[in-house]
Amino acid sequence: MNSYIVMQGETYKEEKLIGILRAPMKDKSGATPHSWERMKLLQKGDRTFHYVKGDLVAVGTIQEDAREAAVNTAKAEWVAPCEYLELDEPLEIAYHIKELAEHLPIKYAAFQPDGNGNSGYLYPCNEELALKFLALLAASKWQQIEQLEFSYDAVRTEKYNSWTAWMMDTEFLARRKLSNFEQLFTERQTQRWNGSCAICGKNNKALLKAVYSKPWKDSVDTERIDGANGVLLCANHAALYESGQIAFTGAGTLRISPTLNEQAVNYELKKNMRIAAEEENIEYFRWHRRTQFKGE
Repeated sequence: MNSYIVMQGETYKEEKLIGILRAPMKDKSGATPHSWERMKLLQKGDRTFHYVKGDLVAVGTIQEDAREAAVNTAKAEWVAPCEYLELDEPLEIAYHIKELAEHLPIKYAAFQPDGNGNSGYLYPCNEELALKFLALLAASKWQQIEQLEFSYDAVRTEKYNSWTAWMMDTEFLARRKLSNFEQLFTERQTQRWNGSCAICGKNNKALLKAVYSKPWKDSVDTERIDGANGVLLCANHAALYESGQIAFTGAGTLRISPTLNEQAVNYELKKNMRIAAEEENIEYFRWHRRTQFKGE
């Protein structure tokens, strides 16, 4: 299961009435914007969050894989049947943007820093962002969240015209995907770095963490389980890497942020230390240095 944010605006009422998502294949110039082309990725069971004029107003479930319609005509488009569940209380994005911002990708974010929506139609919604939406929606709908604690299996077997069933099933699938992918990623990192911190060599399993160079929110599924997209590090070095206080060149040479220079020795770090990087790491290390690292 994947999740998406649908920026509908004036098209919302018509598309909800018909029970579909739709986007043209080409714009007037003959190009295909990424937010339209993403339509062809929709598969049965995917989840949708529907944004209209500043608010999330509905959620949905894709009923069939996206298909092409009116092919080879001026009206060629992608279409996907969608079951909508309209919210009793819309969720104002601008009001919650600070909570959402840490889960928004650098590229192809549906929302701007002030909470306004970006132009386009269909945007990716990574699992961490989807779970945050669910938490905010649950808080706004239930004063007594213990309603979710009864007979999970019974609720989950309902058709998705039940808000409770939709919420619980979406959360279950998102958390399962996160867990499965992170377990596989950790296994690959542990094998790649021989069960030891790539920097200091500590091998106590309780202190080790597989960290991403390109974070989950910015990665596609293949990158989330790519053994080259990260490093196995001890707790201290993992925290420094994730916070951008250290980075690596494509050759695996350590770079230390000026914010850490005076304390580097306390963390067993020396300028120009090297780890055993491989060619496959280069793209990911460069991404981390460009977007996460706090300066040379």
